[in-house]
Amino acid sequence: MDEAFDRMAATDFELSNGFVNHGPMACEALAVLGCVEEIDGWARWFARSVGDGPTPVAPNPAVEFDWQGALGDYARLPEWLGYFDAAIADAGWSSVVELWVPRLVPALSTALFHGAIRTAHAVRAIDHADTVPRRSELARALGYWAARFRSGQPAPEAGPVHEVARSVSEAAANAARFYLASPNIFNLHGVTGAMALELLVDHIPAEAGVAALAQVRAEHAAMFAGGDQVGMVDAGAPWDEALAQVVASSRDAHQVKLVEACRRGVASIGDPVFVAAAEQVAGGR
Repeated sequence: MDEAFDRMAATDFELSNGFVNHGPMACEALAVLGCVEEIDGWARWFARSVGDGPTPVAPNPAVEFDWQGALGDYARLPEWLGYFDAAIADAGWSSVVELWVPRLVPALSTALFHGAIRTAHAVRAIDHADTVPRRSELARALGYWAARFRSGQPAPEAGPVHEVARSVSEAAANAARFYLASPNIFNLHGVTGAMALELLVDHIPAEAGVAALAQVRAEHAAMFAGGDQVGMVDAGAPWDEALAQVVASSRDAHQVKLVEACRRGVASIGDPVFVAAAEQVAGGR
């Protein structure tokens, strides 16, 4: 995993067509799915297919970084990368996540949720093992999210929520019903975007988690307005662990990320819609 992150650190954040580089997210998801032997091949393949990325610019210690002025300014991405590299080194990764994820949540849907999704995968990786490549990946994920920051839908002030992580998984399950009715890339990210928050809520203050839940609900309301949902889903369908190997051999990062997110969804709330969505993206298994 660390070697894969090192390879990804040299690549750009976006492709020439504007699509997001999914390499780091896919490699981390493969690790969680148990497809460790596939990671090196995926990392090498992504490294060849994506151009070179920007070099972080170390912050000037004599000048305070104007982060509010730099939010959403993609031209300042190298500065953002240098800022987060330094912040993680100085304050520790968990403190940076605790501070910055709530600041960035209003832009949850930025780049079709990919700032949040990449950050979530990076947080899970570094929470498992705090290494230099994983710190760098977290800095890159947060830097991309900040540089592409665009405020999303206005979210209403939310009341108390007993179990935020469970409620986020329920929002993802609701999105999966729209995905099954219309299985396209746009709807798919309604699921993976919500499940990214499921990975992040335990690393941010409780009130920030409630606000994040309100944000994902607001984004989903806008995304799925007027769309169709599936009705009943086969409640008896078990999770098929073979799905992991099916998507690992596909070289389709969206398949890998959705299957991993759906497996977490099943574990979290047991909703069979996650099984159906994973089977759909894996080719109808």
